[in-house]
Formats: sequence, C-alpha cells, structure tokens
Amino acid sequence: MAGTDDDLRLLLNQARTEDAFFDRVGHAEDAALNVMGTTPATSPAVSLMITNRQRAALRELGYSEEVIRQMTPAEAHGKLDLA
Repeated sequence: MAGTDDDLRLLLNQARTEDAFFDRVGHAEDAALNVMGTTPATSPAVSLMITNRQRAALRELGYSEEVIRQMTPAEAHGKLDLA
C-alpha cells in the first residue's frame, strides 16, 4: 500500500509541475501579445452558404439567378465585400 501512496504523490507532483509550466507559457504568450499589440492569428472564416438576403443583394448588383446559382459562397461573399 505504501508503494501506491508514493506513486500517487509522484503523479500529483508531476501534475503540479505541468500546471506551473503551462501557467508560465500562458503568461509568456500574453506578454508577447502585449508587446506586439496584435491578437493571435485565427483560421480564416469559411463561407458555407449564400443567404436569401445575400442573393437579393447580388440581384441588385445585376447578377442573374443562373449566375448566382452557379456561384460558390466564397465568390458571392467576395462580390459583396463580405470576405
């Protein structure tokens, strides 16, 4: 049983050490953000669909229903300056 207690103490100490490490890494990233004055890069948004409102806006810009139907969402959003 004593061996189990020692193993548990070892695991808890390792967990504390890892938590402290990740805290330091997080603080370092926060400090780097403050120095650079920017936010971390995020993945670009993916256009998944053309909404009815966007279709109406495209029609107002002179695009036909057939052309709109063949557009990808990314193309439509680009033409509407949403990208």
